[in-house]
Amino acid sequence: MNDDMWRLLKGGLPCLETSSVCLQQLQDKAIAQSPLLKEIDTRIAEANSHINEAKAGNKKSIQLAILTPGLQYLLGPTPVAGQPQPAGTGLIDNILGIFSGKTSLINGLLSVIGVPFFQGTQGGNADAQRNAIAISDIQVKVAELQRSRAQLADTIRDKTAESLISFDEARTDFQTSQVVGSRAIDQFKVFELRYVRGNSDTETYLTRQNTLDNQKAQTYRAWAKMRRSLFTIKLLVLSVKDAEI
Repeated sequence: MNDDMWRLLKGGLPCLETSSVCLQQLQDKAIAQSPLLKEIDTRIAEANSHINEAKAGNKKSIQLAILTPGLQYLLGPTPVAGQPQPAGTGLIDNILGIFSGKTSLINGLLSVIGVPFFQGTQGGNADAQRNAIAISDIQVKVAELQRSRAQLADTIRDKTAESLISFDEARTDFQTSQVVGSRAIDQFKVFELRYVRGNSDTETYLTRQNTLDNQKAQTYRAWAKMRRSLFTIKLLVLSVKDAEI
């Protein structure tokens, strides 16, 4: 593949080399582009702003609605002061649970972002009366958000590194398969000339042709694997829309 083709495949990625400099660029861009990290940053800023406003107004509680219902659910229950949060109930655990298809988490998330939450925030049921929580509790939530954000950023860095290594392996396999396939085509053309001149039988010709087809199929599989690896990197580093290019 020529340089123009590689540039086209790379698209909006800053680079695609297995070097520490390129990996750092990809990781930084992936973290900067992450919609979930942006959402967490926004909610942390909003929560801190409300906390400061409440303190300035000598208020003792804040409306839980400053956090989106989905984010509230993913954060899990507020731990009791001095007690650790139950294992497997943090933000990262819940996000990974959703990605792995954990039905109870998905159903719970859907329930809190639907009609019940809308009614509660509009004063439509008794939950609205319990929607205010102490400032200390929301500070615990903010601290959990900050810890989870750091963990999620580390996870993105690790996934980006793994994806770059996987892509490099897939690219090497494809390029090797290309060379082998090109050589197999040349060899078949030479054999085909011999066959046309009557220097071989039809059975051998068909066997050679089948071998060539298998080599071509292997090259196509290597190409598909490389494209999947590249798409994975783009999903991490770029937006979904840009990953399709």
